[in-house]
Amino acid sequence: MTDRGSRLWPLAIVAVLGLTVGANGYLLIRANDDPMPLERDYYRKAVAWDSTMAQARRNLSLGWRLSAALSAEGNLEAILADGQGNPITDAIVTVDAFPIAFEDGEASGVLATRSPGYATSLTLRRPGLHEFRFAVTRGEERFTATLRGAAGSPLVPAQ
Repeated sequence: MTDRGSRLWPLAIVAVLGLTVGANGYLLIRANDDPMPLERDYYRKAVAWDSTMAQARRNLSLGWRLSAALSAEGNLEAILADGQGNPITDAIVTVDAFPIAFEDGEASGVLATRSPGYATSLTLRRPGLHEFRFAVTRGEERFTATLRGAAGSPLVPAQ
């Protein structure tokens, strides 16, 4: 006489294996479904680390400060000042913006000179926190700044 438990244990093993395969399939789909934040051209950025640090030293020696705000309508306004607080209005200012939490939605632009600083309109395809990478060129001088923020608020230095 065989008891019922000895006949059911193979079904229990099949059920556990089926549950494991199903859970792994679900996790695989979820891992590939959500857009993940990606650093654009990360390898190039990693290779250029020394030049990035050299630029950071140049930024400190220049003493320039960039402050910016993004309106809810997407108008980006920036003010650039030298070490003594005097406005700098004769530079070329560009910006690259991208959302922190998603891989798509990049925006870029050249800021036009507007009193008392610079301005452009950016179309951000996603709401939420964005990173704004500014590059300023005036003659032979180059200055960079990275700020973070959301539409409708001042941008703050990225940490």
